[in-house]
Amino acid sequence: MLQFAAEAIARGHHRVLTMKRQSAAWAAGLAGLLVLLLGSCGPSGSLLQDVYITGTPLSATGPSLDSPALVHYSLTRPAEVSIWLTDSTGRQLVLRERQARPAGDDYQLPFDGTYATEENPLERRVVPPGEYTVTIQAVDERGWREEATERVAVLQADTDAPRIENLVAHPEVISPNFDAVDDVSQVTFYLSKPARVSLYAVDEQGRRVYVGTRNEKREAGEYAETWNGLVNERPLPDGRYQYTIEARDQAGNVTIRQVPIVLSAGGVPKAKITRAYIAPRQVLLGASVQVEVTVKNIGDTVLRTQGPDPGFVYNSYESFGSIADGAYIDRAGFWRVGVDWTGAPTTAGARFPYRWGFGRDLAPGEETTVWGAIQMLHRVTKVLLFAGLVQEGHRYYDDGVGRTQIEISF
Repeated sequence: MLQFAAEAIARGHHRVLTMKRQSAAWAAGLAGLLVLLLGSCGPSGSLLQDVYITGTPLSATGPSLDSPALVHYSLTRPAEVSIWLTDSTGRQLVLRERQARPAGDDYQLPFDGTYATEENPLERRVVPPGEYTVTIQAVDERGWREEATERVAVLQADTDAPRIENLVAHPEVISPNFDAVDDVSQVTFYLSKPARVSLYAVDEQGRRVYVGTRNEKREAGEYAETWNGLVNERPLPDGRYQYTIEARDQAGNVTIRQVPIVLSAGGVPKAKITRAYIAPRQVLLGASVQVEVTVKNIGDTVLRTQGPDPGFVYNSYESFGSIADGAYIDRAGFWRVGVDWTGAPTTAGARFPYRWGFGRDLAPGEETTVWGAIQMLHRVTKVLLFAGLVQEGHRYYDDGVGRTQIEISF
């Protein structure tokens, strides 16, 4: 019995020692957890420091663009920074949103009295006069967040943003391929107040191409612009573009309006004379010289043409503008084969006075032969005839091919 009691007392003493050891271990673990939790609540030291504003009160009527107020702050660690205004009604106007900044001293955000609109972040509006709270918020990579506030006063403000009204593009689809058919869109609009205006087109990927005016001072009134879809005389790729008008007034209000214009079937036309034949080399006065010219479309657009059709016979005193009661005067962008000469008076003052159409529009890769004749009525003994391609209203191609001297007997 005494032995049993001694064993029981020993077992009880062992349980007490075990519980003490477990309690000590649990307490040590709890203390470590508390240290870990306390350490994760936030790093030591302030994240956002030295917050203040200079250049206030502000007058947002024009001069503020040259001398804005400056919001100063410093970061002890890298962080994302957001800055916003709060007016007397509690409305918040974002000046900067979640922009990453490395650690650094005396960051400065210029505030000229304007803010980005919710509808279009590229537009800006001047705040009304009043007292505003500027809030600066910094969030580091561990999620630690700190905020600071300062006050800024706006004494005067021009809140009347320029309006761009009655914006219309016609036609809405153009084909910049130099054929003079729907090559250009006319854009008209009304500007409500003096502003600096920039014109540009934005493609479907958001890329911007300036189309003429850039930061040009304009008065209020009606305006008409044209756009041909070209940059450096080459068509932009086919697609949908937003023709954009941006107006910035003296106070800093920025208004942007857009109208869609589609570019379709654009391209640079190209053609080449592959053969030119002019004969005979000797004729009697009143006889005809035959002309045959083979043309190939080596471009990526259709070559539009006009008459007279192949086979027409000129006399040497005529020209394309004098025949058929003027039916074949040049039409901008259209293509014809022409024949010119030296050694005789220029006919009607025109280059390539003898012109023939292709007989049909020429698709990319197609080839055709144009023929005709010139009845020699000029009393000269020798003339030099040569061929070329004429894109009416634009330029001459292969000027001077097939030079042939013709002797005339009389």
